[in-house]
Amino acid sequence: MSALVMVGVLVSGCSTVNQATFGPTEEVSAERLAELNGQFRELPSLEATLDDYRAVRASLVEQIEAVAPGVRFESTMDPQDHYPDHRRPCSGEWLDTDGVTVQLDARVSDVPIGEEVWPQAVALVRIAARDRGIKYESSFKNTPGNREIRFANSENASLKLMSNKAAVLSIRTPCRLPIGPAVPTPPASQPRPPVPGEG
Repeated sequence: MSALVMVGVLVSGCSTVNQATFGPTEEVSAERLAELNGQFRELPSLEATLDDYRAVRASLVEQIEAVAPGVRFESTMDPQDHYPDHRRPCSGEWLDTDGVTVQLDARVSDVPIGEEVWPQAVALVRIAARDRGIKYESSFKNTPGNREIRFANSENASLKLMSNKAAVLSIRTPCRLPIGPAVPTPPASQPRPPVPGEG
């Protein structure tokens, strides 16, 4: 089964927002929204954050391939898709702010991560996550040959590693304020493959 088909299988039934991670979505007061928007101005921009998270993705790909025999990650981007990283509204308390979160183009390997090195691969993702304040850890699948670990925080950021018949590395940025022009979404005539972390 090809990597792109496998991605669709792995993410079927997923939800974009994990309420246990991203918090409640009840109405937030205007005062609180103003406070949250003000906080964005003290944080790196979305563009700077994207640069950082793309570097994290590249580093994790290299590190995991080094410890996992046979694993070779490839992009899930459709060659016709000129917008591989997809901007989304934030969720939870950040839903109505001016911030944006980005689901990065996933990396998939047709060869799964072997059981003997799965703990090492998880440790690499855990370190990368914690270095960025992403400390909420959950495991939705944890049986031999069917593994999934997710690290997330209340600002919408997440790093997810899955390994079943394929291995998938999925990364989402925290909610941040963009400084550049809005990035157009792909035309409806150019469908893209499903991405882990989106439902």
